[in-house]
Amino acid sequence: MKKNRLVLLACTLPLLALSSCSGETSLKGFDIDLAKACCLKLNVEADFQLINWDNKEIELNAKNIDVIWNGFTITDERKASLCFSVPYMENKQVVITKKTFNDTIDKDDKYQVAVEAGSAGSDTFDDNEMFKSSTKIETTDQVSALTEVLSGTSDVAIIDSVMAGYYLSSSSSYGDKLMIQEAYNFASEDYGIGFRKDDLAFAAKVNGALTTLYTEGTTLNIANTYGLSKEIKEPETFTSFADIDDTSSWDYISKKGKITIGYTIFAPIAFKA
Repeated sequence: MKKNRLVLLACTLPLLALSSCSGETSLKGFDIDLAKACCLKLNVEADFQLINWDNKEIELNAKNIDVIWNGFTITDERKASLCFSVPYMENKQVVITKKTFNDTIDKDDKYQVAVEAGSAGSDTFDDNEMFKSSTKIETTDQVSALTEVLSGTSDVAIIDSVMAGYYLSSSSSYGDKLMIQEAYNFASEDYGIGFRKDDLAFAAKVNGALTTLYTEGTTLNIANTYGLSKEIKEPETFTSFADIDDTSSWDYISKKGKITIGYTIFAPIAFKA
């Protein structure tokens, strides 16, 4: 005689990304949807590869991925070693603390500051005098930086404003206890797609697709899905594919038939649902 047994299953939901427990997950987010639309224009497959953000350029140069497309901030330092697409979204770094935090942050304060390793948030910590006496705590991703503050392991986190607006909404567990410290403003940044330094023809093809998607309204429609309509940018002028002599970088992608896209979990840019 069989006995009926009640089995309790627990699952961890990635915040706003899931509404139910399921073994089936699908990748979504602004960059994910934009990349899919871009690949459709280019008649190639979009192949998404989860990476360690701190190793992103190593993965790119080893050809384990073809692009870094994941809320990737364009900086002069990065442009020295990478080729970038036209900017497609505006962002800035913001300071996150618990809502109970009522102190100031200045160069004499000794706080634990959580940042994603290799990120623009890490650069912001390094470049600003206000964090001079604080200790940088590097995490594997920006969600972990938020969790550091939520758990009290760190006092402060520095993350992208695009992400902060999503994760700190009133309906999230983070939004109940964490807040953006609006008193601390940093310069605006641009997101772009990172290519290998010599992949000019490949970048030109992607830039052409991005421009078409923006002009026809597809980019705005995707942005509206994730509440990012104010952050998207009209593509700048760029060197066209027809004006580039060495097309080998695009020939490589065209022959392969897919673009392998390096990403990390970073809602609303990329997450599983």
